[in-house]
Amino acid sequence: MSCSSCSRRTLGLFIRSFTPLDLHLAPRTAISNPLQSSRSFSSSRGPRQVEDALTSFEYTRREYTQDSQSVRSFPERERKPTERERWQIEKAALKAKLGGEAWNPRKKLSPDAMEGIRHLHETSPDRFTTPILAEHFKVSPDAIRRILKSKWKPSDEEQEERLKRWDKRGEKIWSNLVELGVKPPKKWREMGVGRAAPGSRPTWKSDTRNTVTVQDSFSEDL
Repeated sequence: MSCSSCSRRTLGLFIRSFTPLDLHLAPRTAISNPLQSSRSFSSSRGPRQVEDALTSFEYTRREYTQDSQSVRSFPERERKPTERERWQIEKAALKAKLGGEAWNPRKKLSPDAMEGIRHLHETSPDRFTTPILAEHFKVSPDAIRRILKSKWKPSDEEQEERLKRWDKRGEKIWSNLVELGVKPPKKWREMGVGRAAPGSRPTWKSDTRNTVTVQDSFSEDL
């Protein structure tokens, strides 16, 4: 045996004499690898455990959805009722009467009549009020109010197109009235409304003509 090994052995015996006996008898703890432990745990889980986990997640999600749907909304702040103007009351009544349909009056005024209404109301608003104009032109007060409120003025091309559309509308109306035996005005007769076939009399010249009173929207009494 060499001297170096003897000195090393002697030093080891000397240090061991100062070390407690419990430390020598304590078993060694194996250092576990976290990757290996997680791998073994995941491999130990069977399909039954995975199915239970999915079922629990689905149940939790369903409860959360039901709770979110059952949340009550906070009541809105109560607004103080304000007094409405007369035109607002009439507009609400007209909206309820129409039942949500678009505004489409059966009687429509010509562009010249609407310009006359604006001119009369502008020159003498105290005399030609909305109710008086509505009663004379046989339309609703809301229609007169819309005409007076509108500030739109058509251009020359638009005005000409409106007059053409108005003439077509009048021609259609008077053609229907001629079938009832009503004599059309001279303007519409010159345009060919009520013209009979050669060798026959017009309907409005027959003995069985229907006497239907047709009133114009404008008169000299206004």
